[in-house]
Amino acid sequence: MGFLKKMMAAIGVGNASVDAQVHHNAVRVGGQVTGVVVIRGGAIEQRIERINLGLATRYKTDDSYMTHQLSKEQVVPGFTLRPGEVREFPFSIAVPLNTPLSLPGTQVWLATDADIAGAVDPGDQDHLQILPSSEAETLIAAAQRLGFTLSGSEVEYHHGQIVQELAFRPPYGQYKIAEIEMMMFPSRGGLDVILEVDRRATGMASFFVSEFEQKGRWHLGAQTLAGGPDAVARELEVRIRALM
Repeated sequence: MGFLKKMMAAIGVGNASVDAQVHHNAVRVGGQVTGVVVIRGGAIEQRIERINLGLATRYKTDDSYMTHQLSKEQVVPGFTLRPGEVREFPFSIAVPLNTPLSLPGTQVWLATDADIAGAVDPGDQDHLQILPSSEAETLIAAAQRLGFTLSGSEVEYHHGQIVQELAFRPPYGQYKIAEIEMMMFPSRGGLDVILEVDRRATGMASFFVSEFEQKGRWHLGAQTLAGGPDAVARELEVRIRALM
């Protein structure tokens, strides 16, 4: 009977279960995901080698989507789990600064990776709502103060890191552009911003050029951010018009 139970556990039947229970699903970039890992013993005694937690997302490639592990750390050390035993381990892991915001088409989840001797991985996934840092929230609010509307986002992989591009549509008739796109990178207490202006040609020019884009990089410092969305909106508008 013992041999049969071990064989069944190896294919996931009667195996230990691992459940990462998050205290709050909504977390800010740069904050902490807290909760408790609940481990329940199965039909046989098993050795828990380690349990890792981390954040993961997906990014777009030319023809598909790829899963990317944003972070990973051990939260439960090795121990022996008796049949039917229940153990709980509190955890707190950081939300990396490059974690994409939760917007339509973008998913971020807490990935549980369990290493249990002689068994399949019983890990699970818990989806999170990622909110912007205070700096990014101020910049987004500044764009909205100028009348821009957030129209979409896309997560990509560039130069060894995950980046998220936010697209905004301008208010009707105020800017001769189709949209602006921004990528934000935390830097020295502020933000490094790549601003891209997408302008479609109008009139006779449209026969020769359908659209073109111009990009600018600028550092949004802590002093300007301290002035709130109004101060950032003034600088943002200058940057947009310089690229038009």
